[in-house]
Amino acid sequence: MANTTKQPIHTDILCVGAGIASLSTALALLRTLKAQGKSVPRVTIIDKGRSVGSHVLSGAVIDPSGFKGLLTDEEFKKMPVEARVSKEAFHMLFDATHAMRIPWVPPLMQAHGYPVGSLTKLTQYFAQLCEKEGAEVFTGFAATELLEDNKGRVIGVKIGDKGVGHDGQPKSTYLPGEEIYAKVVVLGEGACGILTDKLIARKGLEGRRAQSYAVGIKEVVEVPANEARTGEIAHTFGYPSDWSTYGGGFVYHVSPTQVMICFAYALDYARPEIDPHLLFRKFKAHPVMAEHIKGGKSVAYGAKVIPEGGYYSVPQVVADGVLIVGDGAGLVDTLRIKGIHIAAQSGRAAAETLAACWNSNDFSLAALKPYGDRLKKTEGWKQLKRVKNVRAPFSTNLILGVMSAGCAWATFGALPFWPVPMEPDHETLLPLKGGKLPAPESVDASPTSPDRLTDVFMSGTIHDEDQPCHLKILDRATCTKCIKLYGAPCQRFCPAEVYRLEEGFIHVDFSNCLHCKTCQIKDPFKNIEWTFPQGGDGPRYTRM
Repeated sequence: MANTTKQPIHTDILCVGAGIASLSTALALLRTLKAQGKSVPRVTIIDKGRSVGSHVLSGAVIDPSGFKGLLTDEEFKKMPVEARVSKEAFHMLFDATHAMRIPWVPPLMQAHGYPVGSLTKLTQYFAQLCEKEGAEVFTGFAATELLEDNKGRVIGVKIGDKGVGHDGQPKSTYLPGEEIYAKVVVLGEGACGILTDKLIARKGLEGRRAQSYAVGIKEVVEVPANEARTGEIAHTFGYPSDWSTYGGGFVYHVSPTQVMICFAYALDYARPEIDPHLLFRKFKAHPVMAEHIKGGKSVAYGAKVIPEGGYYSVPQVVADGVLIVGDGAGLVDTLRIKGIHIAAQSGRAAAETLAACWNSNDFSLAALKPYGDRLKKTEGWKQLKRVKNVRAPFSTNLILGVMSAGCAWATFGALPFWPVPMEPDHETLLPLKGGKLPAPESVDASPTSPDRLTDVFMSGTIHDEDQPCHLKILDRATCTKCIKLYGAPCQRFCPAEVYRLEEGFIHVDFSNCLHCKTCQIKDPFKNIEWTFPQGGDGPRYTRM
């Protein structure tokens, strides 16, 4: 049996999650203190993925405003982006064959000249910059628990054990998880971060409106070389969404031979037969989209949830001993569906606060609270405020949503002036009509339209199958009720075929899991709990 005793690890600043928000925090903090001629803290960044970027998924057309003051001009020029936006279009898709190109790209959607590339590569680049400044970056470490002192102050994290068998017993390879202690923990887990959500619930940090999500499903398609299309992008709304569900897609030509294509669908949808992966395939088959990927072959796949609740769903971002940055705080522009630049700005605001704490040797709750004020002074926060009621009206109907978006833009967010209500995502499903699912739709498989399991294979997701299942069905009796009312919707809302209904029983194939957490969000009875597999397991994105 391997040695099961480990000494605790001590650091000064601990960042959980190696995304843009955490990495920006570390980079800005170290550079700020060095510019002041001060000593620097020990900054440690941990991530549950096998490598930096392996669990990161995005477009990405990057709003460069977030990197002003963070990167030097030379560093910005060296960012790993494949192209810059050279041509853009905006389409309304009416049905499977008809569409209308909007004569102009709405001002808030315009991105001419913006960098286009892989967020996986961008986070890897940021991690390298952080390490050059002295930060420590460790991957394969899943922080499964926040540690608190007897006064409720967060003082560190517990790392999950490795080498535990499916029966919960240690194997010969067993390694107990470390305890890492820090003066401050920065939570940059991303959307629906488990530690973040538990902290928000336990400390009563919720925003004025519950967070709402969309699931974004994406592929990279290799296409015949066409140099002239590099940098061309297009966004869509409408089909295959229905008229009361927020949804849309994009296609980005990131190189002469590579296209990124994505469809995002709001998780407050009502019809239990909805299958977002099937909608994605129908989206790709639309003539407007098919033209971008014709003659191609899908070579990479991924899925993640996007926080869409916006301004009114942002929680309090400070608690005793902890700061929340990036997508974990819901800092996403819900109209543009952009959050990378806001994540970077939140990281800089956190860094300025931590620098002041370090200089005064005061990491009390009072010393951390200015982070919230600094965040509200950023351009990203002003963007959130301008579109604070854009998302909610789309849950009523598309026309009302478009009108509301225009009104919000024209009045700089002044109208509507009240928080438009939204139902929590898990409460919106309607029971099956007549107690039966409609006949399933199908889309013919092709090189640009793989089936779900083929897509999962292309995600590179790997889990050691001899470990406890990290997807917990809390009550099997509740499953029976869900099957009767909704026809086992977990089979359809999961973009990775984790859940299967066989002879009245839900089987869980956790090895397929993409860590998107759609199941925990959309399950109508909140009967699925997403927990952590051992560190390093999960998707292995390389060019997403």
